[in-house]
Amino acid sequence: MDRLLYEKLSNQRNPRFNIITDIVDRDGTKVVIKRPYSSEATAHIHKTYDNYRGLQETLQGSDFCVNETKLVGDTIECEFIQGDCLTSKDSAEYAEAIRKAYMPHAMQFECTPEFVEVFGEVSLPQGVLAAKYIDIDLIFENIIKTNKGWEIIDYEWTFDFPIPINYLLYRARIFGGMVASFAKVPYEEEQVYQQMEEHFQSKYCYKGVKNLSELQAHVAKNNKTAADFTIASRDYQIQKLEELVAKKDVHIRNIEALNAMQTAKYDEIVNSKAYKAIEDFRAFRSFLKGEDTPVRQARRARKEAIKEAKLAAKQRKLAANDEGPKVAVHLHLFYMDLLDEFVEYFSHIPYKFDLYISTTETTDVAAVKAKVRELKQVDVVDVRKLQNRGRDLAPLYVEFASEIMKHDYFLHVHTKKSLYSGSEKMGWRQYCLNLLTGSEEQVNYIFDLFENQNAGLIYPDYYVEIPDIAYSWLANTAQGRELFKQYDLGDMPTVFNYPAGSFFWASTKAFSPLFEHGYTYEDFPEEAGQTDGTLAHALERIVPFIAKKQGFDSFILNADGGQTFKNKSLMPFMNTIHFDKENIIPMLGTYETISFDIFDTLIARTIFNPDDVFTMMGDIIKSKYNVSVDFLQLRKDAEAAAFAKYGALTTIDKIYVEISNDKLIGDFAQDIKKLEGDLETALCIPRQDMVDVYNQLKAMGKRIILVSDMYLNRVQIVGLLRKCGISGYDELLISCEVGLRKDDGSMWDMLMTKYNPNTFIHVGDNFRSDSQLPMERYIPNHIILNANTLLELSDFPYFKQEAGKSLANSIMIGQALSGALFNTPFAFKEDSSLTFRNIYDFGYTVLGPLLTRFTEWIVDENKKNHQRLLLLAREGYMLEKLIKTYCAGMEIQEPDMVYFLTSRRACTVAALENEEDIRELASQKYRGTFSNFLSERFGVALHPNDEDIHLDYDDLPEEFFEKLLEYKDEILARAKQEKNAYMVYIREALVGASDVAVVDVGFSGTIQYFLMKLTGRDIEGHYLALHSNKPVRIGGKADAIFEITDPTLIPKSKILKYQLFLENALAAPYGQLTHFTMEDGKPMPHFKDDDYLSDDVKRLQRGILDYTAHYASVSKYLSDDVRVEPVVVEDIFHDIIANHTLTEDIATALVVEDSYCRDGVQKFDITTGTWKVD
Repeated sequence: MDRLLYEKLSNQRNPRFNIITDIVDRDGTKVVIKRPYSSEATAHIHKTYDNYRGLQETLQGSDFCVNETKLVGDTIECEFIQGDCLTSKDSAEYAEAIRKAYMPHAMQFECTPEFVEVFGEVSLPQGVLAAKYIDIDLIFENIIKTNKGWEIIDYEWTFDFPIPINYLLYRARIFGGMVASFAKVPYEEEQVYQQMEEHFQSKYCYKGVKNLSELQAHVAKNNKTAADFTIASRDYQIQKLEELVAKKDVHIRNIEALNAMQTAKYDEIVNSKAYKAIEDFRAFRSFLKGEDTPVRQARRARKEAIKEAKLAAKQRKLAANDEGPKVAVHLHLFYMDLLDEFVEYFSHIPYKFDLYISTTETTDVAAVKAKVRELKQVDVVDVRKLQNRGRDLAPLYVEFASEIMKHDYFLHVHTKKSLYSGSEKMGWRQYCLNLLTGSEEQVNYIFDLFENQNAGLIYPDYYVEIPDIAYSWLANTAQGRELFKQYDLGDMPTVFNYPAGSFFWASTKAFSPLFEHGYTYEDFPEEAGQTDGTLAHALERIVPFIAKKQGFDSFILNADGGQTFKNKSLMPFMNTIHFDKENIIPMLGTYETISFDIFDTLIARTIFNPDDVFTMMGDIIKSKYNVSVDFLQLRKDAEAAAFAKYGALTTIDKIYVEISNDKLIGDFAQDIKKLEGDLETALCIPRQDMVDVYNQLKAMGKRIILVSDMYLNRVQIVGLLRKCGISGYDELLISCEVGLRKDDGSMWDMLMTKYNPNTFIHVGDNFRSDSQLPMERYIPNHIILNANTLLELSDFPYFKQEAGKSLANSIMIGQALSGALFNTPFAFKEDSSLTFRNIYDFGYTVLGPLLTRFTEWIVDENKKNHQRLLLLAREGYMLEKLIKTYCAGMEIQEPDMVYFLTSRRACTVAALENEEDIRELASQKYRGTFSNFLSERFGVALHPNDEDIHLDYDDLPEEFFEKLLEYKDEILARAKQEKNAYMVYIREALVGASDVAVVDVGFSGTIQYFLMKLTGRDIEGHYLALHSNKPVRIGGKADAIFEITDPTLIPKSKILKYQLFLENALAAPYGQLTHFTMEDGKPMPHFKDDDYLSDDVKRLQRGILDYTAHYASVSKYLSDDVRVEPVVVEDIFHDIIANHTLTEDIATALVVEDSYCRDGVQKFDITTGTWKVD
């Protein structure tokens, strides 16, 4: 019996095309069934099957295959396929695959009666090619990558009459997210295809709809089975949730098995004097499990560390013959009933300390003093009644600053019962107190961090009841920015660790700027129940940055296994990190209405700082209009002026009305406005995983709303959405249209008048406007992390500072991160590690910037010297593609360049003339067999009677050279023969060129050196990196982006450390040249049999080329002096690899063979981060 898992009702079309698509479980196998919605659509089902068979035959032998289908009565049954759909990253391969599939069947287009019925009467230019059995819905979401190839899962709109092939590419761009530059559809054809689309949608498929603009309203009006669809999809959602539960099954079973036992023991421990809070509870749980787990090992190690720290502290105390460090404790006593609890914790401090207590005006001071005098270690007791301002921090920085500054270290705690809610949070308070003062051993451990680990601030890690958004600025952004400026703290991060709730130990030296600032109570507002947005909330957040500015580190104590993190912990963000594309969909799918933020949620900009769009415009204005203006400031001032007049209704048009008043650029304000729109379009790309989530929810029949605080108008935003493959939303709410904004809460207030918050959820990236403000209105929400936030959480957050140094850096870094590695919000794995999801992303993010900058440099230099470029094989194959891609994107002429067949083997042997030449060639280091050495270096074979010895040298052994001279005559005869043929080829390649330069990766200019010797002419060299400039020895000239002139710096070179990745990045689909021979009077090349280029390497190279294409499409707007410093791309290349971002699959796919210098294959070891011979 079939069990329904999912149902899609396509009943809003012309009745003869209305069908139902079911996914059912049939004896454990999923089957897709398409059936007519009514008897009118029965013929459509049969026609679809007939066209399936025609499509299957047409595509035979291509990259595409069609999902296996059979006709059962009046229904079609298909295999259920799972896998990854194509994305915009596959655009180039897709375009090529389409042309290869249909070109063998191509014919000149004719407008047949069948065509007119479906697409209308059209007139296309002469010579447009068409084919039968074109599936016009062959877009990315309908193609799944399987082991059979690119498998088509939807072929309903396949037709048996000729349709223009380019119409398919047009639709893939409009509806499927294909990159426009790869579609290559002529403009005049596009206009016709738009007419065809209008007719197909409104006159054929959705009959009775006048035009596409009415289509959405038509669908909404005629969708009579939304409730039925929701019911039918419930099983599907539940099944997805069951899969998610099953995925965590082991963890759940462990929890269930221990739950009852742990609960009883937990209560017993909490109520006992031996209770050591979470630390003891976790130790007991590990004991009950009876396993020597990593957590238990960490706890044991930490206990040993605490004991050692305690012993060391005692020894230091005896050696110094003093009473230890000077310690202060500040307690903000708001609730008198908690005093006993704090006294108990303070009793664990093993040093003499002075106790400073701030309390309310109604507190019995005498009773407080009497209680705290029970503490044996307390010395000074200072209790003061204070006004209720500035929470617990005003008393610290105003009242007791001078007293605490007399000490070495201090503890700050308070008795507040609530944190981010109105309910008592005893668990949170005791969690903090246990980590800071839970035992004498714990306090000794903390003081060891102070005295031996450069600690300036020590505080508890994330507590489960604190929302993750608290680890951002929320309503404190403006005050935080002012404090960062005031204390000169550098760049202000978006997310960060800090002592949330203000429980911490600190060094007074680390906090001296705060104590010395001179705060007064008037700086703080009176307490009125504020939960955010005050000076105290901002000061709470800046303390780690103050400590860092003073030269200290922060240590974060975590109760889970006794871990201590230095300066950064990902624990606050783990709830968000644990989500991925597979489990977020069923979670969101439990709601009826989902609203999405647009920018940085569904769409990303390939520039690091959005304000740099205006910096770009300033550069363009200077170049185009010869006017120097601070356009960034001018644009911001204009927006502020417009907002003052129109508020939330401020549009881009109103902003440019203000700009039109400027004396310098006012006359061409409208041209600049268009430029801003063009740049937004050029810079915007889809966050593909989030678009996939969006589309899945849309397919589940959910109501989708898009919400944005934005000044762009509807036409512009719809255009950006369409470019990014986003359509079919039920509502688009733009602040400048509706006069309401997310960031002031008015948008949320309006939405809650229309939708039930119990069935509504919002998804966005802004912790304040997309989460905190909805949360305050009890609106469910889910934060996803944007690229900049992900960067701050990574191990290379310093790229944020690099991106801020120049416009060029912002473009290069922004595209590298937003385009691939952090294009997905799910970049971090569940264990908090960060690795590339696929080899395409690795090529795009890591190799793309490096090779694009090299390409840019080559083209820039060629504009000056106009040399003929010899792109040396085999790297030249990819370099030629890079140069062509870059020039096409920049819309500039390509250099005069030739793909030049060469290799070390070919040119070095051809250049041999005497014994010294043989010595020079043999002197290059080698590890391997003698036979391989002779073959690879000199092209001769080992003599039958000679032993095939193993060689391993960096410097040529003299005794080995004597043996090599036995082959001298053979070598020189071979060299003479090869030289004659090679010289014919070289002369042909250089015909008509007066100035020539080779282009290669590097690294010593060997081929350039030998080509100069062969030809006797000056040949320059342009390289990515150069460290041993051989051409200089014979008067040659060679330069490089990365040139190392000091040999001692070679081991430190970031490029050279990972240079072998460039072997794969620039691999060619044919073998390495060995030599030339003359055949029939023509030079004939001979190659090694190593012409295989794996699919993985192809995907790697596609990522690199896509990066180049995207970069050039933006850079074309800029002047030639906007160039990134080479060190930036070197750091991207090295640092991201060095931070263990490669997976074993990627490393295995990128092995390197170099038989010239060694036998064997080298593979990258992801554990050690080094290349090893396999």
